[in-house]
Amino acid sequence: MTQITSAPSLEAAPRDSDTFLWDFAGVDGLQAAIALFTPAISRLSPFQSLTAEFDQQPCSVLRLCDNNFRVALPGPMSFEAAIAALPLNIWVKPCPAAVLVLPVDFGLARLSAIATIKPIYRLSPFPCERAVPARINGLGILAWHHCWYGQPRLEIQTAQANIQAIYQEIY
Repeated sequence: MTQITSAPSLEAAPRDSDTFLWDFAGVDGLQAAIALFTPAISRLSPFQSLTAEFDQQPCSVLRLCDNNFRVALPGPMSFEAAIAALPLNIWVKPCPAAVLVLPVDFGLARLSAIATIKPIYRLSPFPCERAVPARINGLGILAWHHCWYGQPRLEIQTAQANIQAIYQEIY
């Protein structure tokens, strides 16, 4: 049974990004990812990503855990409808995170200087198609280094309430 959570208005979710993020998960989350994108998704470990296509447009798919995924799409596409059409036990909702897109070289250096991480994660090296959960001045972030239209991109995703403080710490 697919569960759809309605999208917040775009005015309520200001972003410094040209992507639209969606989260989906559930018992059949991996099967949905394979059906929508590519069987290669099954070989990703948590916090690894790949570039795929959705509705003939490039997108990035991040595996957050076994059956939980985040998708970056280039526009407000019919992702909800595609998930709803699958006869699988999953839910989908727009990702509520605020997003900062940083210049890659600057962002990688700055994150290494100010972010704290758990010992199992690394910010140096921080290869493309990876994400790292971290903290900046005690505030939780997810740094996602991935390809967007063939170019490396570094995104900082955090709670809406934390975006201004994160921005000030980075810059």
